[in-house]
Amino acid sequence: MDRFLSLLTIFALVLPACGSTTAAYDPSSGGIRTVDSISYLDFEEAAGILVQSLLQSGTLDLNSLSHTPDGKTVLALESIDNYTPSTQLKSKVLTDKFRIALNKTGKVLTTTAVRFGGAEVEDSSTREARGLKESEMFEERDYGKAILPDVSLSGSIITMSAEEGRTKESVAIFKLTLTDLRTGLALWEDEAPIGKRRTRGLIGG
Repeated sequence: MDRFLSLLTIFALVLPACGSTTAAYDPSSGGIRTVDSISYLDFEEAAGILVQSLLQSGTLDLNSLSHTPDGKTVLALESIDNYTPSTQLKSKVLTDKFRIALNKTGKVLTTTAVRFGGAEVEDSSTREARGLKESEMFEERDYGKAILPDVSLSGSIITMSAEEGRTKESVAIFKLTLTDLRTGLALWEDEAPIGKRRTRGLIGG
């Protein structure tokens, strides 16, 4: 009987350790980083570097860029070219984080009526709302012309890796370009290389 109780005690202690637990965490301040894939933290770090680069360049302070009454530049997004081995890479995370950061500066307005290099429009509600304006179901509303973007943001993500002995390195290069749509000239471009290194232990790993 004592042996049976001892076994029950052991099982009671071991079983919780074998189970899995789930907890919330702040992805911007922690998380898993691996040399084998691009993580949320990599996107976060790259976007921060590139936003600061653009703001410090003074490009968005050029009055000649904007044709809106309040002097804000209208930005359209292009597709981000994925030159990494991963077909599941969510490159839109980079442009979305970049757009959100720029919108917060108050210097940029983002159009969701246009998206170059991919879908015809990013948010189809603009086109659909205009198609419904004559419907009897809705109140009559006057729609002006949609505003054309002044600049477009395009980019690419490239990864490179190397391995020697027990050490493996990878570099993800996030590149963005801001183009004046009236001239076709690149007003600003920069890249943010994010490097990671992993060294295996002498035993296992």
